[in-house]
Amino acid sequence: MMWRNFKKARSKWLWLVDSDRGLAALLIFLTLYIFIVYPLLNGEVSQGGAVGVFYSLILMAGITATSTHHTARISIVIIAIIALASHWTNVLLSGRVDHMISTAAAAVFFALQVWHLSKRVFSSGDVNVYRILGAVAVYLVLGMLWANLYLFLYLASPDAFFFSPGTQSSEPPMSEMVYFSFVTLTTIGYGDIVAVHPFARSLVTLEGLVGQLYPAILIARLVTQYQQHPKK
Repeated sequence: MMWRNFKKARSKWLWLVDSDRGLAALLIFLTLYIFIVYPLLNGEVSQGGAVGVFYSLILMAGITATSTHHTARISIVIIAIIALASHWTNVLLSGRVDHMISTAAAAVFFALQVWHLSKRVFSSGDVNVYRILGAVAVYLVLGMLWANLYLFLYLASPDAFFFSPGTQSSEPPMSEMVYFSFVTLTTIGYGDIVAVHPFARSLVTLEGLVGQLYPAILIARLVTQYQQHPKK
């Protein structure tokens, strides 16, 4: 009986992992994490339990959606375990060094995820709705990647960014960095948070370029392919 249940659970897991459905799950968790969890909890370590749960879900969904290749999946699993362990260590200890390690691990995970997700989403083959959702997920992962890079730079040099009075409501300002990242990615640029450090300005410039080119070239191309060859 246990063996039968194990085989059934394994078949369901493979059904999700070895298909494009994991891309949709990743997009759902990212959307909840970025637009609901962080605004409500302000991204503070003191609220780390709830933030950590969603962060864990994103890591698991990222493993599921990243790649069907065994070696690539093992690499993303290893990085995800390191990122998850360092995140919960930071939640418990709340030290600056712990936070820097956690942020660096998260940045590496999101960077690796962008690479493998892009390879899966933009690979040859039929274009379906899940792959378009995956392309949107890549865009959100890009925003989270830069948010962690900004936070790491802030932890290393707090003067790297200028916050207008009343802008910063948490310390360290992870929720503000998430907001600043997506404002930069979408090139809205309100000016309430300004990059001061030369390296921070380089990161901002690069993110602005990626934010313009990615949806205009890659997502538009994917949607065009889907419209030309709709899946029957």
